[in-house]
Amino acid sequence: MTPKRIVSLAFAALIVAAALPLAAHHGQAGLFDEGKVVELKGIVKKWSLVNPHPILVLEVSDQSGAKTEWDVYFGPSAAGPLRRQGYTPETFRPGETVIVKAHPSTGAEVRGVDVWGRGVGVTREDGKPIP
Repeated sequence: MTPKRIVSLAFAALIVAAALPLAAHHGQAGLFDEGKVVELKGIVKKWSLVNPHPILVLEVSDQSGAKTEWDVYFGPSAAGPLRRQGYTPETFRPGETVIVKAHPSTGAEVRGVDVWGRGVGVTREDGKPIP
């Protein structure tokens, strides 16, 4: 085997090895229960339309009045695709109340939901869909 061929194979192996963690990072299978839909009504604490994954943080009060923070994920979407759907950095305003229908996390201790797919989404308190 020539030195040029060895260098080429080593370089190709390096590229493949570097790409494997990226592929693993984007797998969402099993993180959310796509067979269930939960509804949360909460106050917007934070909205970040950033890469690699935009996130919405809500403060939700339970029946006893205890407050918890919930993370709302927008599936595998990065900021670019969400912008094309009409989301902007001003879509959600801190302090406003929104209603989220989403797939719950499969982790019992995780307060996270995903609004990717059918039958899920975010609306304003008056029922107007967002975006």
